[in-house]
Amino acid sequence: MPRPPRVKEDAVTVPDPELPAGGEEPTSSTPEPDSVTRGFLFSDLRGYTHFVETRGATTAAALLVRYRALARAAIARFGGAEIKTEGDSFYVVFSSVSSAVRCGLAISADAAAASSDQPDEPIQVGVGIHAGETVESDGGYVGSAVNIAARICAQAASGEVLVSETVRALTRSVLPVRFEPRGRRPLKGIADPIALFAVVETVPGAAWSRGPRGLRGRRLLATVVAAAALTAGAAFFGWSALHPAGLPPGKWTIGLDQPLSGPAAARGEPQRNAAQLAIDAANKEGGILGSLLTLQPYDDAGEPPNYQDPDKGAANAASMIADPMTIAMIGPSSSGVARAMLPLTNDAGLLQCSAANTGPDLTKPRYGALDLRSAHPDQINYVRLAPSDDIQAPALASFAFRDLNAKVALVIDDTGDGREIADGFAEEYTKLGGIVIRRALNEGADPLTVLAPAADVTLAPDLVFFGGFTDTGGAALRLAMRDTGLESVPFLSWDGLFDGSAADTGSFIQQVGSMAVGSYIAHASLGPQKASFAEAYRAAFGGEPDEYSAAAYACVEVIVASLREVAKQSPSADSLRGQLRAYAVNPSHQYPTVLGTVGFDANGDSIQQFVTFYRVDPSAAGGLGDWVIDKQQDFGPAP
Repeated sequence: MPRPPRVKEDAVTVPDPELPAGGEEPTSSTPEPDSVTRGFLFSDLRGYTHFVETRGATTAAALLVRYRALARAAIARFGGAEIKTEGDSFYVVFSSVSSAVRCGLAISADAAAASSDQPDEPIQVGVGIHAGETVESDGGYVGSAVNIAARICAQAASGEVLVSETVRALTRSVLPVRFEPRGRRPLKGIADPIALFAVVETVPGAAWSRGPRGLRGRRLLATVVAAAALTAGAAFFGWSALHPAGLPPGKWTIGLDQPLSGPAAARGEPQRNAAQLAIDAANKEGGILGSLLTLQPYDDAGEPPNYQDPDKGAANAASMIADPMTIAMIGPSSSGVARAMLPLTNDAGLLQCSAANTGPDLTKPRYGALDLRSAHPDQINYVRLAPSDDIQAPALASFAFRDLNAKVALVIDDTGDGREIADGFAEEYTKLGGIVIRRALNEGADPLTVLAPAADVTLAPDLVFFGGFTDTGGAALRLAMRDTGLESVPFLSWDGLFDGSAADTGSFIQQVGSMAVGSYIAHASLGPQKASFAEAYRAAFGGEPDEYSAAAYACVEVIVASLREVAKQSPSADSLRGQLRAYAVNPSHQYPTVLGTVGFDANGDSIQQFVTFYRVDPSAAGGLGDWVIDKQQDFGPAP
């Protein structure tokens, strides 16, 4: 059956230098130190050398003391680690990227305040911030992110906090600031120009006036939430622990955020239907010790290309938070929308269960999750049943080595979004004992340039792996394998090629024709669902549930099971939301659902991490050819 093209979840990465077409990248089976995403801040004084020359060493030394004192106060306040200070320059690292930005704004603001007090001795500071993966060593941190941050600082004007596109992407939904573009600038020692942005506060002092665990952006929302909590407390005054087991009286609500209009409604409506079906089933069984639940849907439909609007999602989250009767939410469908919601729901402690999000950065600290839950970094409120995208690399490596019995792999990437999965596959495949020949297919290059050399080497590959999409080289590469004697070698990729059958114009299978046979892909997926769920869905809605419908139903099952346990403690109205969240996310708790027994790890990831492997069957789709399931395997718990 035709499928819409898959849009991969966006990921923020620090670009590596491109491999030349046909060039080999050495591999090693020696484990490398773990790399972690951090925020790096550099700051130094503008015009300090001139100040020394015109005002003298004594006055300059006093100004330096004042500058260092205010900088160190801000660094300590936002949990930074001072790695190196030399002259008027600071080099600081933060575990949270948003904390690095807050610190930079605080340094700039404090310097401006100090300068107004002593205008004849102004502290003129420029700040540069970048974020990326680095490896910690005895001498500090190693990685391109450090060098880029230092070069950005050199570009910052006096009083300016300048950041990279990476920092902007990670913090724009977290901080009450706007990012004014400063253009793409060449940086010394960096191959390509980098887009830079000046951070400007929308409300002076709002982003840095308190530490990282204090009040943050959208302070008006926090006020509304506090007022709503007071209202709820007054409405249920008198409720006490002596009350019989059950929920406080009222119409308790589960919110749902999905695209419910426009082209993306096909993604959201099945999840809404499934959530309603689950709530109806729970209410039919007596609800929560007699209290019935309601579902309140919210629409986050937006403009192309994804047709889902993160700003609408954030506004929907704010509405749910402000409603004291909303005690949990389902969704969203898009990881991009989830990134906009999480800072709000984490700050409010609202339980959030997603059926479909796969972005690793939503849960895992090494990908930047602490920035999304910076209000309460150790308090999980977001859980998901879909596996994290980073499970695909180890799963693909296992499938290649164990199922396809390939011991030598030619690994090729498209030098774009596919490089990360290719690197991950190569690393995991090598750990299993496989041998990797590494290549890169530059845009516009002839695929023969990366395949022909492999056909001539003594150790010929018995698998070709491609990190990319159909239109970034996948189809052309498979066709070129026929011309280099590699026609019978299996071709393996991720779901970047999962774009329909031969009946779908432009799909991988349609473009490569008979050469599609012998091609395999992996898709991070949900586990098998109970037949009774599909039957109930068909009976209620007259159609088939989609890939994520059962997970939306299971999210409600998790919430209902948790509520029934919490209700035994006779919670008050103002404690119910927090007690529900704490119980549901507890890693020691597991829940029977239509997906089998589910539970969550310490980051909120599902203990189930299913990956489905597909192969091309030329007899499928009426003899035209289509992807069919080869096997499905649980690779949990999450890495």
